[in-house]
Amino acid sequence: MKKMSQFFGMRVYTDKAHYVGEIKDLILDDKEGVVTGMAWGYRGGKILSIPYDSVMAIGDIILVRSKKVPQPAGA
Repeated sequence: MKKMSQFFGMRVYTDKAHYVGEIKDLILDDKEGVVTGMAWGYRGGKILSIPYDSVMAIGDIILVRSKKVPQPAGA
């Protein structure tokens, strides 16, 4: 178990070894009392975040699933 403060500044990588960024904040569901996402940056006034269910492992870094890109038909 980790304290919320221990996540701040942790590096995030995808399962394809792509560096995403560092955790800046956590997103909580205040009704359920659980972490639902991790914010790693801002673009155009919007928070860039990773859904917590995309997290594969947490250790010295945070490993997340890569986004699935739909393949064109016939590819």
